Order: sequence, then C-alpha cells, then structure tokens
Amino acid sequence: MRVVITDSDLPAGRELAAAVERLVPTADVLLYGDAAEALDGIGANRPDVVFVAPTVGDVTGPDVVGRVSGIANLDATIVGIVETPDADASTRYVEAGAGVVVSRPVDDLGVRTALRQRAGGIPGGS
Repeated sequence: MRVVITDSDLPAGRELAAAVERLVPTADVLLYGDAAEALDGIGANRPDVVFVAPTVGDVTGPDVVGRVSGIANLDATIVGIVETPDADASTRYVEAGAGVVVSRPVDDLGVRTALRQRAGGIPGGS
C-alpha cells in the first residue's frame, strides 16, 4: 500500500506516517510539506491513500483535495484532516472529493478508518 501525507506541519506529518507504518509495516509512506510538490508526487506515485492536512503550504486542505481529485485516473482514498471536529470544514472536504474526514491528531482509529476504505484493509485489524 502506498500512502501520501500532505502536511506543512512536518512533525505532525511524521507522527501520522509513524502511525500508518505501525499499522501497516509494509506501507510505502511519502510526506510532502508543499502543495505543488505533493500534487507532483501524487501524480507520479499513484498512492492508494492520500491524507491532506488543513493547510499545505499556502493552500487550504479542501483546495488540495479538489486538485488531487482532478488527477486523471487516480484511484485513491482521499482523507481530509481537520484541526478539531467541524461540520463546515468536513463538508468542504467532502464537496472537494474527500471520502473520509478525520480530526488531528489522527489516532489509530482515524488511520484504520482511512486505510479500511482500500481493498484488503489492514491485516489483523478489526
């Protein structure tokens, strides 16, 4: 499974990457702190799951989700991350193309929810 994390808060991105790798040790996890680099990386690497932080560089999370959704032939679960539970922010993410919205810090349940959307899910997960 290939996972991309887009987050300008690199410590938070690394923490999320560690959680993904803990749950799926075979996952290939890529972290991008800039929206343009993230979009290029997503286009080149064709991940299964993309986590999008509330802001990526100077671009809002829902805007990044919209751009990711526009990448031709990308079959990825797109996960929006909000700072705190917020119905309006969640709605913006979903309208932009996110299939899942989780709040920060993304705990194991949030990671499991996102990864479970993919075929095969998480080995040994419930």
